[in-house]
Amino acid sequence: MKYCGMDVHKESITACIMDKEGNVVRHHTFPYNKESIKAFLFGISNAEIEIAIEACGIWRGIYKVLKELGYKVKLANPNKTHNIACRKKTDKVDSRILADLLRTNYLPEVYIPDEEMLRLRDITRHKSNLTRLRVEIQAKIKGYLLRKGVKYGKIWNEKALSKLAEDDPDINNLINVYWSLKEEEKEVMRRIRKIAKNMREANLLMSMPGIGEFSSLMILAEIGDIRRFESPKQLISYAGLCPGIYQSGNTERNVRNNAVNKWLKWIIYECSGRATMLDSRFQEYYYKIKQRKGFKVARRAVARKMLTIIWYMLTNEETYRNN
Repeated sequence: MKYCGMDVHKESITACIMDKEGNVVRHHTFPYNKESIKAFLFGISNAEIEIAIEACGIWRGIYKVLKELGYKVKLANPNKTHNIACRKKTDKVDSRILADLLRTNYLPEVYIPDEEMLRLRDITRHKSNLTRLRVEIQAKIKGYLLRKGVKYGKIWNEKALSKLAEDDPDINNLINVYWSLKEEEKEVMRRIRKIAKNMREANLLMSMPGIGEFSSLMILAEIGDIRRFESPKQLISYAGLCPGIYQSGNTERNVRNNAVNKWLKWIIYECSGRATMLDSRFQEYYYKIKQRKGFKVARRAVARKMLTIIWYMLTNEETYRNN
């Protein structure tokens, strides 16, 4: 058996192949394209090699190419591989380290969603980014109007903004960008509604107060296969809503866990706000904790409770029940 680590960049790949004893068989840098990858791996059958790549921003391209060529690919957690590299007195996780971790069975792996989940992630994250950009542009327009002494509350509609763009060329570009983002956002949301309507798991989640078409798809996309979480606590930890504990002697304190799914954490936190307004069960739970620990702790507690219920709903394929 042979083990290959690939250090992937936008224009090039540095790859290292080791045998089972740890001897370097090949170690080359070559252009990032399918033909160069095939040439590097030439002479090694799919069955006698495993390949490791880091979960960087461009992992999906190289992963797709390698899977099309029939190779077994493992995705490494960059945070954990970086910590290992630091212990080896180097600040860089290179192809040789990846190959060695794979060979010794110490590679910290990352879950790879299937194509359907990846497409869901793409569309829901795209919708979220569009909304964020539109709100940023809207804030810039409002700031401009305030500096001009214009009360925007009376003119914040399509007709009034179009008139403003005609009268004031300085704001015209921003307004055009705003409407372009808004139209794109509407189109993406139409696609999301269509997907959610025909997806059984999404309809299960939408039976819970506070969860709609967009949030149901984002939750499903970020969770992936619910079976990889053995308990609700694991799902809560994955969302970063279960703080880590640092303990040394008599000292104990909460620490932030950075190895979390920030998208899942964000969307379930957003849903928890609506849930407290729509459901008496969540509302009572929220106010009970808020009185003692404040609204932030209470919101997180509601988010944790929602994730616990979501775990049971998806695991048992049940709709939400307020009991």
